[in-house]
Amino acid sequence: MRHRLVAGLAKRNHMPKAGKRVKIRSRVESHIVELDDGSRWKIFPGDLDITLRWKPETDLLVESIDDEVSSHALVNAADKSGVRVIPVTENWPVREVKQALKGG
Repeated sequence: MRHRLVAGLAKRNHMPKAGKRVKIRSRVESHIVELDDGSRWKIFPGDLDITLRWKPETDLLVESIDDEVSSHALVNAADKSGVRVIPVTENWPVREVKQALKGG
């Protein structure tokens, strides 16, 4: 994963409790997932390929991160693969996303 995980979860929006494992309930669109706790997340465009390997039974953790494009990451509890996400109510910072996608 390209970003540092930071302890604890942000208190805004509906989010799982720290350390609680969640699963994908549904994929609303290719870039939006709803978790079984009711939270909904937009997946960073450059990370979509990672989520294609995740199955409905995959245990995920929602972690706060320190990243220029994202506030959180969904992390596969088994293999530690992760994707950058933001709450579905937020928008991606366009300039930072373009820079991140150019950088790989």
